[in-house]
Amino acid sequence: MNEENAKLAKIKKSCSVGKKITTILCIIAIVGCVTAMVAGVALLSNGERFEPEFVKLVDEGKIDTSNGIGKASLVNIGSINVNDWESDIPAMQNMLKERPYTTVYGIYMIIVSLSIAVASVMMKLLSSVFGLIEKEDTPFTDAVIKRVTVVMIVLSGFLLLTAGAAFGILCGAATWVIYTVLDYGKTLQIQSDETL
Repeated sequence: MNEENAKLAKIKKSCSVGKKITTILCIIAIVGCVTAMVAGVALLSNGERFEPEFVKLVDEGKIDTSNGIGKASLVNIGSINVNDWESDIPAMQNMLKERPYTTVYGIYMIIVSLSIAVASVMMKLLSSVFGLIEKEDTPFTDAVIKRVTVVMIVLSGFLLLTAGAAFGILCGAATWVIYTVLDYGKTLQIQSDETL
């Protein structure tokens, strides 16, 4: 029983550390989300002010748009070409014609902020799993198994939509394995409790 308590204490300690790390990452993601959203809205609403600066940077070669939206220092975003954007909405088409850089970069920043928002939700979900495991007497309770399974399914769906089918399927398989291991642990826990 002493060894069991020591292992349970290690699990609670690692979950406490995991909870702190995911909470910090969630806060960083929220800050990044807000920053990207503010930048996107600022670019869209003040395009006439920022557009000449973008044109100047492109002319000086500091932003290279030959392979897509551009690359600046360490960041290379390459699947969006500023000149290829069109819209059926007259106001949007006018923005793309008059201020293509600020419009495309502004929309891109808003899309990035939404992606970061989803990542922050994922971090919060993971933090809640660690918190629940830390709070419970054993990691093999129905509440823990259900929460871990739900979070892993959400993560699998997120990876499927963002990273691709291979990562989504791999995470789905990992979800199934983790569920079966936790379910088996629950069975052993019940048998251990009945023995005592």
